[in-house]
Amino acid sequence: MNCNQIHEWPRSTYRSEIMHEEKHALVSHPRDPRFLALRSLQTPQGRFRTGLYLIEGIRHVARAIEHHAPIQSLFIDPSILSNPFGRKLAHRLRKSGIPSLQLSRPLYRELTLAAAPQGIGAVVRQHWTPIASIRPERNSFWLAVESIDSPGNLGTIIRTAEATGVAGILLIGTDADPFDPAAVRASMGSLFSQRLVKCTAREFTDWARSSGASVIASSPTGLLDYRALRCRWPAVLLMGSEKHGLSEHLMETSDFTVRLPMLGSCDSINVAVATGVLLYEIFNQRRGL
Repeated sequence: MNCNQIHEWPRSTYRSEIMHEEKHALVSHPRDPRFLALRSLQTPQGRFRTGLYLIEGIRHVARAIEHHAPIQSLFIDPSILSNPFGRKLAHRLRKSGIPSLQLSRPLYRELTLAAAPQGIGAVVRQHWTPIASIRPERNSFWLAVESIDSPGNLGTIIRTAEATGVAGILLIGTDADPFDPAAVRASMGSLFSQRLVKCTAREFTDWARSSGASVIASSPTGLLDYRALRCRWPAVLLMGSEKHGLSEHLMETSDFTVRLPMLGSCDSINVAVATGVLLYEIFNQRRGL
């Protein structure tokens, strides 16, 4: 199913189906088990236990469909789902057999971070790629992040990774969760296009060595100005946490350690900004091949 197919749905059938769906009773009690199951996915424990996560908004649902993400169920607030395209998305998913739950406005608002909710969301199964299956192509470049603390930063990094043609993202350790609601929202749908790999620091080191990828680490104390970098391919950019940077073990893994020059009295910049600068430097070098 794609977005064009949604637009092709006969208008008369669409209208009659919407009228039928709006007769269904709303879930309005905060202790309803169906709502509690959705709410549990806002927590790391709930996502870990089920392997599921939440998305919300027309853009996210449309991009999930576009990339064939494994949508498990739909939840909507019919009182605010007024956008015609959003209603067609909901209709088409239900016609394809995806279970749907209608929520009252107060319950729906508990599941969204949006200031102006659009009335449509979905439960999606997490997608992880085993590190053993990753074989970098000759001119590819990858991104690895260790323990990013802010979900918003992580989501922004994922969005920039898509824009710069990153082949996949390796998440080292257990702290960075790309399926946190804030990360999902900040990714603006880029989450569905990325190969995500969960691994330990040791697994990353072994993978980098066996694949022949050159590892470029970022540190305020790096000896090499990032503009002086000349990438060897395949390449992987390695970024550390906002508070502590990269662990000593991963710093020793790197082939190059680069720094971003800064003026004034600040000694660091936001990790999402730093990652964006470096990804675009590597992107431009790759475009010159």
